[in-house]
Amino acid sequence: MSDINFDEKDYKWYIVHTQSGYENKVSERMLKRASEAGMSDLIVDVFLPSETVKIIKNGKKVNKEEFSYPGYILVKMIMNDATYSIVRRTQGVAGFIGSHATTKEESRIVPTPLSDTDISRIFEDKDREGKDDISSELMRMEYDIGEKVQIIDGPFNGLSGVIENINPDKGKVTVKIEIFGRSTPTELDFLKVKKL
Repeated sequence: MSDINFDEKDYKWYIVHTQSGYENKVSERMLKRASEAGMSDLIVDVFLPSETVKIIKNGKKVNKEEFSYPGYILVKMIMNDATYSIVRRTQGVAGFIGSHATTKEESRIVPTPLSDTDISRIFEDKDREGKDDISSELMRMEYDIGEKVQIIDGPFNGLSGVIENINPDKGKVTVKIEIFGRSTPTELDFLKVKKL
């Protein structure tokens, strides 16, 4: 579109509200629209703050991408009427966050960019997440307290019970099982149970 060279400080990050669950699609559409309009030098990056978490699903470890801010994406761009229009009119975009009218007479909406402090905090969280080791790995279960499960490993293999407590920090679940006619709470590893 233009041969003007922009300085890195000219680009600002803006929060854009999207349909939850469509963050990746909206990002792709937005960058494609910017490219088709010859504005790839003005809308340069889209970032979806997310982390890969390990969850236990039916007794197996599964990687799952989890968004830090579902329904929101960050866009690095030079703000002007044309770029505002490209982003705002991308299918799935609800609008910019932090927008305000400049004056009562004007109906022009001016989105507010993120502060340098907010940006550094968001990207520091991303860098820290990438350096996590296995011991600090985030484990989640797709189970709820009160849900019926079967034990698939260990001395209680084959027995079923009800989840009484979930401790994601330790990677343990407490299951109330019937042993010799008595209800006994037993702490087990996440990998040793599966949904019934």
